[in-house]
Amino acid sequence: MEVKTELTEHENGQSFSEESNMALVILSENVHVVQTLTRHTSDVTCCDFAPNFTLITGSSDKTVRVWKWVPQSGYEENSYSPLRGHKYGVTCVRVSPQGSMLVSTSIDGTAVLWNLHAGTKIHTMVQMNGDAIRVCRTIFHHEGTTQALAFTPDSQYLISACSLEVISVWSMQDILETAGEDSCSSLAVIDNAHDLGILCMDISPVILNNEEDPLVKQYTLATSGNSHDIKMWTVLTRVKPKYCSSQNLVSVENTNSLIGHKSAVTCIKYHSTGAYLISCGLDKYIKIWDHNGGCITTMKTHTRYVNCVSFSRDGGLAVSGSNDKTVIVWGLTEDISVDSKLVKPFALLANALNNLQEMQVVKNAESSETFELVEKIDDIFESAINSCHFYGNHLLAVGSSDKLVKLFKVDENNAIEETDSSPLDGHSYSVNHVEFSKDGSRLATCSLDGCTIIWDPNTGEKTMELVESSLAIRNCRFSPDGKHLITSGDDENANTWDLETGELIATFEGHSDAVTSGCFSPDGKIMATTCHNSDFRLWTVEAVNIHIQDDAHDLGIQNSDFSENLEPIPLLTMNNKQHYLLATCGNDSLVKLWRICIPKEDDEYAFSNVEVKLWRTLQGHGGSVTCVRLSPESGEIACSTATDRQARLWSVYSAECLHVLDHDSIVTSCSFTYDTSLLAIGCLDKTLWIWKLPQQLVVRSMLLNKVTAYRRKLIVNWSTEDVLKWLHEIEFTSIVPNVINLALNGQKILTLEVEQICSGMGLDDEQEERFAKELKWLKLDELQHPNVSDNQPGEVPPEYLCPITQEIMREPVRCSDGFVYEKQAINEWFMSGKFTSPMTNETLTDINFTMDQEMRNAIHNFLYQDM
Repeated sequence: MEVKTELTEHENGQSFSEESNMALVILSENVHVVQTLTRHTSDVTCCDFAPNFTLITGSSDKTVRVWKWVPQSGYEENSYSPLRGHKYGVTCVRVSPQGSMLVSTSIDGTAVLWNLHAGTKIHTMVQMNGDAIRVCRTIFHHEGTTQALAFTPDSQYLISACSLEVISVWSMQDILETAGEDSCSSLAVIDNAHDLGILCMDISPVILNNEEDPLVKQYTLATSGNSHDIKMWTVLTRVKPKYCSSQNLVSVENTNSLIGHKSAVTCIKYHSTGAYLISCGLDKYIKIWDHNGGCITTMKTHTRYVNCVSFSRDGGLAVSGSNDKTVIVWGLTEDISVDSKLVKPFALLANALNNLQEMQVVKNAESSETFELVEKIDDIFESAINSCHFYGNHLLAVGSSDKLVKLFKVDENNAIEETDSSPLDGHSYSVNHVEFSKDGSRLATCSLDGCTIIWDPNTGEKTMELVESSLAIRNCRFSPDGKHLITSGDDENANTWDLETGELIATFEGHSDAVTSGCFSPDGKIMATTCHNSDFRLWTVEAVNIHIQDDAHDLGIQNSDFSENLEPIPLLTMNNKQHYLLATCGNDSLVKLWRICIPKEDDEYAFSNVEVKLWRTLQGHGGSVTCVRLSPESGEIACSTATDRQARLWSVYSAECLHVLDHDSIVTSCSFTYDTSLLAIGCLDKTLWIWKLPQQLVVRSMLLNKVTAYRRKLIVNWSTEDVLKWLHEIEFTSIVPNVINLALNGQKILTLEVEQICSGMGLDDEQEERFAKELKWLKLDELQHPNVSDNQPGEVPPEYLCPITQEIMREPVRCSDGFVYEKQAINEWFMSGKFTSPMTNETLTDINFTMDQEMRNAIHNFLYQDM
């Protein structure tokens, strides 16, 4: 059965434009064996190329091998190879788009993420049910085994296929928005796609663009399986803006079949230009097909069946891996041999530097992954530590059951010393909670004595005392602006206070047991309170209850925290809605992350339509979870503490436990520094632990907003605010008022003529000329037109090539080492755990970068000079 959604063949005959590089011509007589690699000791199951002809192979011998091209020698194994991270056979290897990371999967149910430059392990992901992982990208629900996955070149769709002959098309935007809560619905489903099941698929890198409707795109999909043939499919899509009620429209149609293999086709891969397809099978054959489906050549050199094939990213080479334990490297033009100088000059320079300092680089990369105990301070109090809180990166407050609060200063070398204003002595019973205001001018402490005290942390002077009741106050939290405080306690109520006057503003009534915590959203619009009776409630600042979440945690909730990030879910469409992320923890040993959505009407919050969904459950503790805190700013990392004597670090977005920190006693509290470089832990045995978090963890947190920047959105979904971000990015802010007045958004940019947009903005001649050029460049970049390799390599100025990828740059940025890189390439470099210059290997003290406008304009003029 073929499922279509309102799209007909080729959109009712409308014409499509195609840009592909036909410069490389593969002729049967020119295809030859360049080299045979024999290091693997078992079945070669998978292969992939990184930039600059780096080759990666995986095998049933449990190893991943990384090969570099050396002139006069051909492929030689990298010094850090083989990579040994799996207990059983390797099933798949994939290199990241910019070539800095590698992922490998195995029958042992693990996927390992590697730093491809240093050969170090970044992270291991474990399949929840322990099943073998066959492909490494992501897995969605199929009734059969998911055998194949492929992203469209623009990353907007994912296509999956299974052993029960089913192909499904998924929207990546939908996947990101529903991950962790509701199941995602596919946009199109093809049943009975291949007799006996599908084994492999790939999508051509060439996107066909509808010349009459820029919202329509056409992709070409190839699939193979046990039926001996290769099927070609046309995937036609029409994007709908996210604020429209209708969904994206998708159709899938079988357009051709390539017949030639005599047995199951195990692997197919497109050439980087989309002009050729390579395939292999159980018949020992390797075949290369042209874009019309004609077989150019058949190679039969392996002595047993062939598992995998791939073209090099740079063109000119192909590789195959076989059950005969060998890897064969094929030259696609007659002039390629082991003597060829395939690696480009920038890469040769980088490789030379890497070889000189490789051991030091690996050592640095490994050390960056460690959690270091900076200091463990014993007996700083006479009783248990109940709470701790950092202000900025250098001031720490700690509260204890011995009635005292102590302040500590942390210097640049992480040495800890008690301040002159410490200790603060004002409570008559145990101090339950301490917290600094955002600006650090105030410190709030609350106690079993029923009082909350506001202090000046610089002088240690008491500035205000809020007396509530004879019952304990468990928690106190500042509003984002520091003007208000919410307190909660055993009297089953929470209160908000005016810190200018000390007056009680509102009381939050309704809980049926002790209120364990209260906190403000990062914009101060709503508050959350939690209860020993297992529920949490959301309130307006006027104490109007807008939501009750019953049975949030079995046996009661202990603590809560709002993410400070006002766009907490990456790539989530925010049009006319405000999203928050709330973390809660409880006696059921769980940490839960809740997605809160409040619609906005004319910038007014529709509190009556609040929506709360469980987004992530963090499971791993073996006792009651006492405290949860989200990292400042991005909220990418969570820390939880528990009675099992552990503190756990979690990835908020993947729900994976990043690290476990063991302690000698029940852990009661935790706090991050502002830059997430240090973590303070308080324990029941009176000890204070200060941990230094790995640089890798810190840098990933800082890079989050860069990696999920507006460019990841489809332009059709850009709001006017996104257009304004783009104008700031290209340093064209002089027309911001005109753009606001016109309410220019992504849909208008794509569907209106450039002249129409410019004519309505009242621009002078110089502004109009520049803006027209920027709009054309933006639209051409969105359409990925032309392919960057359309120009002959010799014609591309070397300064236009990224030193990391050796591909022409679209978003050139200048890094602190003085060199210019592709934006996503340098981001990926840092995210892989490399904090050195790609060109010099010197450690970078600053990972920020700026757009090189002069280079960007020169590249765009070069790419689009005839358009």
